[in-house]
Amino acid sequence: MTFLHGRSLCLYCLLSMTLWLLLTTQTQAYQDTLQQARQLLEQGDADVAYRQLKAAELEHSGQPEFDYWLGVTALRADDVTHAMMALDRVLVIQPEHAGARMERVAALLQLDQRRAAEQEIERLEALSPPPEAQAAIRRFKDVIEQRHQEENAPQHNLSLGVALGYDSNPQRYSSDIALDPLPPSLRSVVDQLIESGALEPNNPDQLDDVTFASQSSLYQRLQANYRGQYPIDERSRWLLDATAQTQRYTQDNAEEIDLTLLQLAPAYQHELSNGHTWTLRPSVLQGWGGADQDPLLTRLGLSGRYAYTVGADSQLAWQLSAQRNDFDNAVSDYDAGRLGVELTTPLTHIDLRWQAQLGQEWARGTGNQQRTGGDLNHWQVGMGVDVPIGERQLIRGDVGYRERNYQDDVNDITSRYQPTAREEQIWEARISWLYQLNRHWLVETSADYEQRDATIEFYDSTRLQTQIGVRYLF
Repeated sequence: MTFLHGRSLCLYCLLSMTLWLLLTTQTQAYQDTLQQARQLLEQGDADVAYRQLKAAELEHSGQPEFDYWLGVTALRADDVTHAMMALDRVLVIQPEHAGARMERVAALLQLDQRRAAEQEIERLEALSPPPEAQAAIRRFKDVIEQRHQEENAPQHNLSLGVALGYDSNPQRYSSDIALDPLPPSLRSVVDQLIESGALEPNNPDQLDDVTFASQSSLYQRLQANYRGQYPIDERSRWLLDATAQTQRYTQDNAEEIDLTLLQLAPAYQHELSNGHTWTLRPSVLQGWGGADQDPLLTRLGLSGRYAYTVGADSQLAWQLSAQRNDFDNAVSDYDAGRLGVELTTPLTHIDLRWQAQLGQEWARGTGNQQRTGGDLNHWQVGMGVDVPIGERQLIRGDVGYRERNYQDDVNDITSRYQPTAREEQIWEARISWLYQLNRHWLVETSADYEQRDATIEFYDSTRLQTQIGVRYLF
């Protein structure tokens, strides 16, 4: 028994020593990793230090010292979102970790979340920081004060732009104008074609051949934009957006889609104590269309927007709007209401945007004195991505899907005089490249694609628009 007991004791000691050696080796490797990361930071190699600690995150996440240095290196490497996550893990375990709170202030300021940064500073000051930390806190306060002064100073931004573009299928105004392919000036043309016998009432396919054959055209666009900000106090301001735009097609067959727009949109914006922001914006738009630039549309609108930060650095915005649209031809008149939401999420090297919107349009008039299809329900979803390239270039992409469902059956030449429900499914995609040559000059190229599939074949269409332009920024 004594012999067996001695063997068990030896085996226990051997296992204990092995375990101690393993733990000691792992601890030494862990300390070496942190020490190497700190040395790289001192040498200015924050990116390398961040990559090394990030590779060990799965193994050491949850240890306050490791998460603190991971947050520091992530912040120095411009991955603010990851830095916030690591620093938050530190504060969950050690709420009074002054270093983590100090780094969190820097991260919040980099995200321009000043309210949250001020609250973090208050927590730091409650910890009775040493003189060195107090000096850093004063610097943070100076940065916040400087940004407040810049934000509360009047701001004026004016730009003038010219663009040359190509349109593969100029048969309708932009989706924002929301007119059917038959502009008012062409409805009488269709009637005359039917009366003369050139167009058979029971053969709407001839509309494409006679009136709306797809003929591409170049166009020129001139645009001027002004955006102003006029502070009222520290949390409130007046805003003003004004836009003037004119677009002319070079082909005679596309002149009916020539368009000129003027829009004025003042707004009142207020920031709440919790950092949330709401904006109330009335607007008025006047449009002229066709070769003779006859009055086309007068639009009155009112929108409200409520935006706030979610998570570490994402922004969620809700928008509710109402419109009254009066066209030169009263048959097209309608009122509209929309509810939309947008989420913007900054990632390490890109920004993502997610959008969704529900809407209702109420056609004015009755019977033949209202637009084809009557009232309309519609919804849309989309996403976008911004990819900065260096400090002067940006690639922006957007894709979207829309459905438009009219409430009344269509019974005219477009449906072969058979009552038919009108529904449309629309796919849209846009990609653009922006390059800022210097402080004043901005070059932009873009391509837009739209595929419209409708239950009534006449309304099917495919459209590609490309353009290149230059803007002068004052």
